[in-house]
Amino acid sequence: MSVRRTKILATIGPATDLPERLTSMLRAGADAFRLNLSHGTDAEHRATLRRMHAAARVVGRDVAIVADVQGPKIRIGDLAAPSVELRPGQAWRLDRDPTPGDTRRVRVELPSFRQAARPGDPILLGDGAVELKVDWVSPDTIGTRVVSGGAVGSHAGIYLPRAQLRLGAFATHDRHDAEIALAGGIDFLALSFVRDATDLAEARRWLDRHAEGAEVGLIAKIERAEALARIDDILGAADGIMVARGDLGIEVPLARLALEQKRLVRRANVAGKFVIVATQMLLSMVNSPRPTRAEATDVANAVLDGADAVMLSEESAVGHFPIESVRWLARIAEATEPSYDALPLRGLISGDPSDPPGSRAVAAAAVTLAEGVGARAIANPTHSGRTARTVAALRPKVPVIALSHNAGVRRRLSLVRGVHTLMVPPHRSLVELRREISDRLGNLPGLGTGPIVLTAGYPIEGRPTNLITLVDPATEELPSPGRRARVARQ
Repeated sequence: MSVRRTKILATIGPATDLPERLTSMLRAGADAFRLNLSHGTDAEHRATLRRMHAAARVVGRDVAIVADVQGPKIRIGDLAAPSVELRPGQAWRLDRDPTPGDTRRVRVELPSFRQAARPGDPILLGDGAVELKVDWVSPDTIGTRVVSGGAVGSHAGIYLPRAQLRLGAFATHDRHDAEIALAGGIDFLALSFVRDATDLAEARRWLDRHAEGAEVGLIAKIERAEALARIDDILGAADGIMVARGDLGIEVPLARLALEQKRLVRRANVAGKFVIVATQMLLSMVNSPRPTRAEATDVANAVLDGADAVMLSEESAVGHFPIESVRWLARIAEATEPSYDALPLRGLISGDPSDPPGSRAVAAAAVTLAEGVGARAIANPTHSGRTARTVAALRPKVPVIALSHNAGVRRRLSLVRGVHTLMVPPHRSLVELRREISDRLGNLPGLGTGPIVLTAGYPIEGRPTNLITLVDPATEELPSPGRRARVARQ
């Protein structure tokens, strides 16, 4: 078992959407896969999801699958060439014409051109490197002139900072894509451009109607400036958040982006929700087998901030070195994690208000005991994953082992920092559970020596976690099977 705590979420695209590439990425250290539903057809999405599940079965791992819907992001249409080069001073029109675009014009689908822009407004393309200035606006065209030039590809994002548009975060096309993803078996749905908790509530209601009993978590992508002011409400409604630095870096001053990242990670930590840091973590590795020193430092800082996971985007979707990118993330995280100090965080954690009374106190006691006796791990039998998440939120110095017979619970925990999962059958008694822990974890590679701190619901599994005990595989003496059966009936 790997002792790395920070998880790796890898976006799957043309560079990795092959069975052997998917299994290689998992063996290199990826913990979860992301499917960006903004690109590709329904048939391609279905096939990719099947290959993701098959790869997880091949390596025998619990792998979370995250489906990322496009949301209200506005994109340009098709271009006649793969990309066009826009030069400063050049005129470029945005219109409704479905004809593939060129160096003179391109299609943009907007509910209202007049509400989208006014003369003098800036318009940013892609990651903001290409800037346009609005010259004039008509009911079906926006005339612009290039301020900062560069290459623009088909379906590049377009950012209208002064637009008066109200676009839903979970529109009709997102629901269609989400239906495809649900049918393919996903664990999380990531919502783009979340504004507030109402966007998440709308998506949650839709999931309740369409998930057919499957447990699917919601990830709020933080990309809008208005979401920053409502982050606590968003955290209360989401299972986790993603700090999506690409679009967020356009919405907020670039000089403040690192500070906003740190604030978002800390707020998620305090709320006991997982947080993913994303976008351009190792961007140079699209074309290079090694990251830059600045990128290595960026990843290390995300780990030191307290991120649960770091994400690869272009690096694994279209890059030339996707496996190497995963390995480098793993190496940097493993080298950095020993320097992470969780103590200042522990006193601030509020946790989930819906947690059973006393759950945080039990988790804190388990962590204190584990670190005090030099335990090799904290083992948490769990039906929902709640106990493992609560313990992991305290960032213990030892691994958290979540034991569950529910495969969906185990997969969803694969995005939580410090949590590793094992499949175990339900237990009828504490004695059976202790024996299972001793047998399964006693010689598990990577855990070292020392006792195991075990949390449980007593007197039977399924009760809220209310018990902490020590299991030492080196000295454990349990009753014989016959005696164990009599004890279980008492």
